Amino acid sequence: MWILIPRSRYKLFASEKHAVILVFAVCIVLRAIPEIVAYPYPIGYDVVNYYIPFVANFEENWSTAIHQFPLYVLILHFGQITTFLPAQSVVAAVAVAMFGIFGMSIYFVGRSLLKLNIIQSMFLAVFVIFQMAVLRTAWDLHRDVFALAAMMFALLLVGRKYTGLNGIVPILLLGVLIVAADKMIGTLFCISLVAYAIINKRRDIAAISIFVTGLFCLLLLASYAASDSLTSNIEVLSASTPAFYNPQNLLALFAVVNGVLLAPALIGFFGMKSIILKIPLLTSLVGSFSWFVFPDISLLVADRWIIICGIFLSIFAGYGILHVLKNLNCKLSAFVAGSVLVSFATIGLAYATMPYDSPFFLYGLARDDTEEFVPVTMQFNSVDIQDNGKLLSAIDWINQNTEQDAVILGQKQCDTQPFSSANRRRCW
Repeated sequence: MWILIPRSRYKLFASEKHAVILVFAVCIVLRAIPEIVAYPYPIGYDVVNYYIPFVANFEENWSTAIHQFPLYVLILHFGQITTFLPAQSVVAAVAVAMFGIFGMSIYFVGRSLLKLNIIQSMFLAVFVIFQMAVLRTAWDLHRDVFALAAMMFALLLVGRKYTGLNGIVPILLLGVLIVAADKMIGTLFCISLVAYAIINKRRDIAAISIFVTGLFCLLLLASYAASDSLTSNIEVLSASTPAFYNPQNLLALFAVVNGVLLAPALIGFFGMKSIILKIPLLTSLVGSFSWFVFPDISLLVADRWIIICGIFLSIFAGYGILHVLKNLNCKLSAFVAGSVLVSFATIGLAYATMPYDSPFFLYGLARDDTEEFVPVTMQFNSVDIQDNGKLLSAIDWINQNTEQDAVILGQKQCDTQPFSSANRRRCW
């Protein structure tokens, strides 16, 4: 058994319940910090351009949302009508809660799939949530976090040797939530189920994969059958590839997001006996380097696959670190584990809180290559958080100094602006 800290000295961590609560609390605090720093302004590009507008004007936007995998928006709408809170508060609160659930899912992956003890599973969960790929996803891809959490719970159930009826039903329910929440994570989950069923020749998983994949295909057809979705995708297909979408920038993005994780992740990959997590890792890795074969097709969204790959690499890296620590004595392993967590927590907190014009140096060095794909800090929505007040002042000045019904002409965001092409490129 791998032991990092003597249980006799830390009895609190001997309790599964206490460990889960602690992991959830750490996740909640971490995800709340960037929201508190940015208050009263929201963070996240999709937050100000999708979630808040759709929740604030749900009835008006429902006809559009229904064709865009609307499960998460429905959850937000339900949260608003039950709490009567403003849309911004609901979006932020649910995002924080979902991040806590995601952290819990990583903990249980450690306990169930990886056969780690309580302390090791806590280490794994805390290590993962401080990684840039995870924090970037939590920044504005809230439904991705929701779908990923559901996927982790589903995978740990799928990874059991015997499923049985009591196990099949939860997997089916989780599968429905995953494919109804997000196209990209739904695609990854379906591929993982099918591949796992083929490799292990398990009929129960094969039946589940057929049902989930069939439902996902129906949802895709419903999405693309909508006139607005069809028009949008025709525009995506006909649009030229942005200049910044090139091998050099994508390679730099992969290095920045995943570079420090590669060595321990490699150790974890070969040390891990279970294959259920290896399938989504390898799938997302193929998507990350799709630009090798198709360098000019941004429709493949290799940048998004790089981020998803980073999330799974984080799990393997954490497991790899624990694999190395098992050969050390108890005191030394505890010291090394604590040092690793402190180091990555410092980097993660810097990414979550530092101003956009002066990010953490690791992300600032490659800013010119990666800024079009990921924010260099979480303190950003459509503009730097520090500039939100100036933008509102400008709008107020226009309202006070122009005639009623005046038409204001302005330049539409172009590809030189961070994340300006996100909606156009986001085929997923």
